[in-house]
Amino acid sequence: MATTSLPGLEALVADLGLGPVPYFATADVLNDPLDIYHSYLAEDFGRLVESDLDLVYKAIQPPNTIQDGDLDIVLPRLKLSGGSPKQLAAELLKQIRPHTLFGFPFQDGIHIRFFFSPKIIPRLLLPYINDRNPTYGTAKCHALREGPDPGPKKVLVEFSSPNIAQDFTSAHLRSTVLGAFVANMYDSMGWDVIRINYLGDWGKHLGLLGLGWQKYGSTQKDDDRTNLFRYIHDLYNRMEEELRPEQEARKNARDAKEDTAVFETQGLLAERDATFKRMEDGEPDALALWKRLRDITVEYYIETYKRLNIKFDEYSGESEVSLNPTAVVDVETILRSKGILEEQDGAWVIDYDKHGAKLGTGSVRSRNGSTTYLLRDIATVFDRLKRHAFDKMIYVVCEQDVHFRQVIKAVELMGYSDVADKLEHVTFANANRRTSHLGDAQLLGDIIDQREDFMREVMNAGPDDYRIEGGDAAAKAMGVSSLVVQELRSKKGHNNNHDLSHLSLEGESGPELLRCYARLCSAIAATGVNLAPEEIPHIDYTPLWAPPWCDLLRLMVRYPGVVKSTFNTMASTTILAYLFQIMEEITSCLDEADEDESGGEGSSVGSKYAARAVLYESVRQILESGMKLLGITPLKR
Repeated sequence: MATTSLPGLEALVADLGLGPVPYFATADVLNDPLDIYHSYLAEDFGRLVESDLDLVYKAIQPPNTIQDGDLDIVLPRLKLSGGSPKQLAAELLKQIRPHTLFGFPFQDGIHIRFFFSPKIIPRLLLPYINDRNPTYGTAKCHALREGPDPGPKKVLVEFSSPNIAQDFTSAHLRSTVLGAFVANMYDSMGWDVIRINYLGDWGKHLGLLGLGWQKYGSTQKDDDRTNLFRYIHDLYNRMEEELRPEQEARKNARDAKEDTAVFETQGLLAERDATFKRMEDGEPDALALWKRLRDITVEYYIETYKRLNIKFDEYSGESEVSLNPTAVVDVETILRSKGILEEQDGAWVIDYDKHGAKLGTGSVRSRNGSTTYLLRDIATVFDRLKRHAFDKMIYVVCEQDVHFRQVIKAVELMGYSDVADKLEHVTFANANRRTSHLGDAQLLGDIIDQREDFMREVMNAGPDDYRIEGGDAAAKAMGVSSLVVQELRSKKGHNNNHDLSHLSLEGESGPELLRCYARLCSAIAATGVNLAPEEIPHIDYTPLWAPPWCDLLRLMVRYPGVVKSTFNTMASTTILAYLFQIMEEITSCLDEADEDESGGEGSSVGSKYAARAVLYESVRQILESGMKLLGITPLKR
């Protein structure tokens, strides 16, 4: 009977000589095997100290590393009388009776630490993982809505969000990788995830691009679909260069406290603004040009994101609410009716300081009547709420903390504090400098090309080190993995350096994870063992009792807890550190297996290979699941 049900789990632990699994409200024994150990220890120790069992359960935690044990009772949390926590720990240690699941405990100051019994852990853990396979480490039941609609909660994750025709910056790159990770984490926990790419497809830069297309565009370029996006990117840069003198003149006038209105009525600045205003006013020719430029961009990005294993459910943008006058007008109507909007120098603004939030002033409409980024983002919140009825919406955007606080505060001031509570901004620091952004790469495709080319050179230079199936596909996967891990290893508050000369391919890197996985797949094939699920609980696991095998098993128990902790904090470094630990331990096991030339024959040899085969497959599943959360496609050898 599978352990995915409580009766099945009870049957397994009964075979181990244990009574029914003790019940604790916060224990999730069907999704986390550590909670099984936790529950038995809490029940046993609670009887010893004659304390409230829930209090005892809360006093138990896993140590930070397996070197310090597997579970740890923190004595001060029990608030026991009769001596200091350190003295009580020493006395209680003498009274603890042997338990099937644990080895002998030891005292560490105010802690009593326990190691799992190496004889029992493979018999409990390996059937447990095998019964779940890809779902090991997930807990989809926790994402269900309460009330009359019991379906999964819905989260919208907005990430990447490049601007049409402009550079794909280091900020966009990190938003892409981190946003995909955030979406994957919610997906693994059972949420209904909508991945949104909110393109910068509206604003004065579109007016400038449209002006350039009218001035320099041609039918021949329009027919060249392969390089069309690169063409409009270069065209935009050309128009920016032409516009720069006027921008500098306006800046100088502003710094000199002079009137800058003259710059908005003549020259390229005026033509740019007029072109965008025609788009906003819905003039057919202007909108047709805008749509052509947008379609070129979306077509390029759909194909390019595939190379990063990313597929967006929706390509939206500021244009959606801008071309829907009702969405914007409704927001402005509420803001005005509540006295939140005010006029300053011909523009309409929100003075947040007057409303108890130290967020400065946010412009809603510019002096020429055009909508602003802030107004469009506020309107987008309600547009998405209407279309998706989301339970949570997450913006994964570089910095811009003040902007998103302004958006959330405006929603609250409008009287929708419940909606504001559903909004979250996941921020991160930008890269050190533009030159660190993968050399001269300006497009996402160029960034990926550089990584792939670099890995081809490395793999061609050391073919014996990269004996992996897939040929060029392997080089592509290696390149993407190096990029993903380098981004996710950086903490959200720190910047990153994308210089290939600083890229490490050994130790804790994406390519090394893939090499380890490929080697493990090769070892699984070499065992030649194929077992039915019902055979796995009854295998002789004696060969796995000693290190490094038992240490690997102890680490594998922690995977669901690591995923849960990562989900709660969205700290990608947590799961990365764990996967690198798994990689280190399984490498030690594979090295020992390669050196094992004891030979022999009979049942002992057969059980050794059978036990290893089951262990290898369970590790393979953990590595695969973990890498998929990161956005890495596993490779076979």
